[in-house]
Amino acid sequence: MATPFHVQSSTETLRDGFPYFPHHESVSALWEQKWRGPCAAEVYPFEDGRLADFEPIFAELIAVSGDDPAFLSRQDDYARPFLPVGDRLADEARAAAEQGETDRARELFLRAAAVYRTARFPVVRSPLGQEAWEKGKAAYEQGGRLMESPVVPVAIPFKHADFAAGDYDTDIPAYLRVPHGPRPDAGWPVVLFICGLDGYRTDQTPRVQALIDHGFATLAFEIPGTGDCPAAPSDPASADRLMSSILDWVADSALESGFDPAAILAWGVSTGGYYAQRVAHTHADRLSAAVAQGGGGHRMFDAEWIGAQNQMEYPFDLAEALAYKFGYRDADPAAAVAAYTADAHRFSLVDSGVLDSRACRLLVINGTEDSIFPIEDSLLAATRGDATHTDLVVRGGLAHMGEPGAGPIAFAWLDQALASRS
Repeated sequence: MATPFHVQSSTETLRDGFPYFPHHESVSALWEQKWRGPCAAEVYPFEDGRLADFEPIFAELIAVSGDDPAFLSRQDDYARPFLPVGDRLADEARAAAEQGETDRARELFLRAAAVYRTARFPVVRSPLGQEAWEKGKAAYEQGGRLMESPVVPVAIPFKHADFAAGDYDTDIPAYLRVPHGPRPDAGWPVVLFICGLDGYRTDQTPRVQALIDHGFATLAFEIPGTGDCPAAPSDPASADRLMSSILDWVADSALESGFDPAAILAWGVSTGGYYAQRVAHTHADRLSAAVAQGGGGHRMFDAEWIGAQNQMEYPFDLAEALAYKFGYRDADPAAAVAAYTADAHRFSLVDSGVLDSRACRLLVINGTEDSIFPIEDSLLAATRGDATHTDLVVRGGLAHMGEPGAGPIAFAWLDQALASRS
């Protein structure tokens, strides 16, 4: 079957016209073909982690699952082998901290957080997943306090919440980090770092470190339907209320926190890139510039694309995870996906008219071979409506997020965007 989407060249196998990746065939295939290499390199989703911590966990998973990939959808069974390893690392970290071994304590706390993160991957939707999330936050915050530029938890009032629409009556949790050393006279430019489907505010150490090394204060927070975000997952407009509340807090605390109120930026990664596209339009007057990296916006909600997501590059069942994130939750995952598939275009940035409204300066960047979100969505984001201030970087031969090498491109673009302000 021919598809209306670009078809990846990075896989030799097609099923129903879409790429098929064999790491879906078993637990051992997930580890050996998809995850062991990134784990050894300490890159997504194993930032801050160590291969030595994960190899015994996956050996146990393979054994107790009988190597059946269906085991990965049983969230508590999947999470269980991770927790003792995370607990041991956290205990060792506390002991090191008590002995004044700051560097070792920081490393161990972050390693523990990486193990807990992978235990609740890709979204928190079970009791042990929730336990892993809570323990992961505690470990990350203890390790984060020991960084040169410490992680500072902040609670942002959800001033624009609409409880009738499903928003929760809680603050917006975020992590603030500012560059080490004296602040500029005008204050630090501040980046609103918009997290993705599975990478929460505890999971962004390398990206946030790169931002603060570049001279940006950074405020990291989760998107609706993930982590601790109080915005209604099933209401497309809840993100606008979330962003209004966060932008109000940045403006109100600029003097105290050392922000430059005239240099407020947004950077969204993966599913967060969808929200970066949205905020660039809905809050164009309040942002200097935005980067949407690896995000979708319209064709990602097509039934054909949703129907193929579970066989492509994502390590787990992506359709189920996205259905859950967007508020389609049912004891029967297939029923949740069916409801999401039928209704998903409510979230389209094209159908809603968002992409036809004026935007702030916007960089859309992704790889042509992305099979998380179709590259067609990047093209739409850069060409719909008045795209005068939108730049598009499509990186040939690369998959989701356009990595490696997208970061320096985005930094150079942000520097130019700030330098060219009138």
